[in-house]
This record gives sequence, structure tokens and C-alpha cells, in this order.
Amino acid sequence: MLRKLLTLVLVVLTTFSIPAVSEEILTGPPPGDKPIEVLIGFNLLNITDVGEKEETLDIEGAIYLEWDDVRLAYEPEEHGMPEDWRPGDYSSAPSRIFQGDFAVKEIYEGWRPHVVIPNGIGNRVTTNMAVGIWPDGRVAYSETFSVKAETPMDLRRFPFDRQSLEIFFHPFIYQRDEVVLVPDDRLARIWEQNLGVADWLLQEVSMQERPVEIAYFDDSRAEISEFIVTVQIKRRPMHLILSIIFPMVLLVSLTWSVFWMDNETLSNRINITFIGILSVVAYYFVIIDSVPEVSYLTLMDAFVLATFLVLAAGVLIVVYQERHPDEEQVAAIDRRCRWAFPLSYALVAIILGAGFLNLY
Repeated sequence: MLRKLLTLVLVVLTTFSIPAVSEEILTGPPPGDKPIEVLIGFNLLNITDVGEKEETLDIEGAIYLEWDDVRLAYEPEEHGMPEDWRPGDYSSAPSRIFQGDFAVKEIYEGWRPHVVIPNGIGNRVTTNMAVGIWPDGRVAYSETFSVKAETPMDLRRFPFDRQSLEIFFHPFIYQRDEVVLVPDDRLARIWEQNLGVADWLLQEVSMQERPVEIAYFDDSRAEISEFIVTVQIKRRPMHLILSIIFPMVLLVSLTWSVFWMDNETLSNRINITFIGILSVVAYYFVIIDSVPEVSYLTLMDAFVLATFLVLAAGVLIVVYQERHPDEEQVAAIDRRCRWAFPLSYALVAIILGAGFLNLY
């Protein structure tokens, strides 16, 4: 009985043993005097969230990788490829395909480059992956994923800003003299049916590769190939204009009604003006969640500050009229303020808009 059991174990180990060539394939990229060039493309499927306060971008996307590995070459007829297939013809799908997480990670024995997203927050969630091999050794790998990436934003023009948000891809382990990522427009696609969130409009997606130097904890440095995907988006400001800017301008305009009141109501003007200020302050505390928390002054911040200055100027005018109740002088000041305040407020808004939109 023991002899039969040992014989069975020996047969199983012999049947499922991995030959030496598979071990070579598993250990590294194809050998050669030059670094292996891995063609890479990016597919933007959806923008799920743009976080101004956290300066993050949530996307659903896909990456495509292609490289040559002659160790995986096979005869076309062995796996059902057409007999007239010629090397370099990748217009049709290969016959050797590994689909799914288990097939790619456990059954496929060839080498494949792993890419990581260094500015990603948390784990990249991979939903689908596949590997295809053509008879001449051309290998294609694709995966779909979702990721939250931390990317700096320039919000000085908020809410009329445009952002160029970058997502970085690095080859895991390998330096640039071993693996080079080469952007290929043929592999880049955009699914235009569902892109962007309500407040943003997608303008362009571009790709580039550059060498970058990374530092290790022992102060040593290495150069790697960095693949950069730049997602350019433009904010749709109409929602903010209608929900924030227009109500604030309306509240400020209502405080100017004091300049049309009768002279004997001077004692009530301060109360009305202060009620307007408190209303704007309360309204600003409600909308402050929509304003990004940054260390510099944005266009929206400057506009809110200008609004408070205009309201403060109205209080000073009313206080002056209360302390100098000369009817003719009060009437003259009222006539000037009726056009001076709206004109000044509009002029300040134009100057702020021109300054922020042109200088930054």
C-alpha cells in the first residue's frame, strides 16, 4: 500500500513539474542587451469624483501593455490561428488568451510587467485582467481598475478654473535600463459615453513618458521609466453662480435700499444694514463647504472679502449720516450712494475677475 502511494505521488510530481524554461520566464523579462520596451496605453472609462478639498481624482480606467517575448512563441496551427497568419499582424485577437484573475496569476507562466501608481491613495482595485499571446511572441496585457489619486490642483481661479490632473505609473522593481514604458496612441482610448461628474467637463487626456530619479532610504538613487497620464478638465461654474454668487449679490443689493429711505428713518438704517451683513455671514457659513480649503487666496475668496468690505462701507455711511443728521447732506449722500455702491461693487468684481483669470 505504501509503495503504491509513493508511486502515485511520484507520478503527480512528474506530471505537474514546471520545466526549466518556465522558471526562466517566471524570473524576469526577456534577456537582451537593451532594456525591454513595453508599449503602454491608457483608457479613461469614467471620472467618479473630483475632490477639491483633498486634491484627489477618482477614476475608472484601463491600461494596456504590449511587449515581445520570443520564449512564448508558438506555431500558429498549434492553437487554432489561421494558417496564413504572418508575424506582426495583430489586427485580430490571438488564440492563446488567459482571462480572469486566476488564469493570469496562476495559469499564465510568462513574465509580465507590473505597474504601480505611486500617487494613488489606498489600493488600486482591479476588476478584470487578461493576457493574450500571438504566435511570434507578442504579448498583450490589459486590466480595468478604479483608483483614487492624489494630484495637486491650482484653484486660484475657482470657480472658473481648469485643472491638469496627473496620474503616475511606475514599473514595479525594474529600473529604466531594464524596462522602458513607451506610450502608444494605438493603445489609448476614451469611452465618451459617461465621462466626468456634473460640475466638470473633460477636455483632453494625454500621455507621456519621462525618466525620473527615485531615492532609497540608504541615500542611493535609481532612474526609472515614468508613464504620466494627464487628465485635463474644466469646471462648469453655472451651479456655483446660481447657488452662491447670485444669492450673495442679491443680499448685498438689498442692503442698499437704505439709501432710498426717508430722512426720519435714519435710526433704522443701521439695523437694516447689520441685518444684511449677518444674513450674508450666515449664508457664507452655509456655502463654505463648497469652497476649497487652500492656503492661498482664490477668486471666490477674494469676491467674498470684497462683499464684506462693501457691506462695511455701507455701515460706515449710515453711521456717519446718523451722527450728522443734516437733511440736505443726508439726501446728497443718498443720491451719490444709489449709483456709487452698485457701480463700485461691479467694478471690484470685474477687476478681481480680470486679475485672477489673466495673472494666474
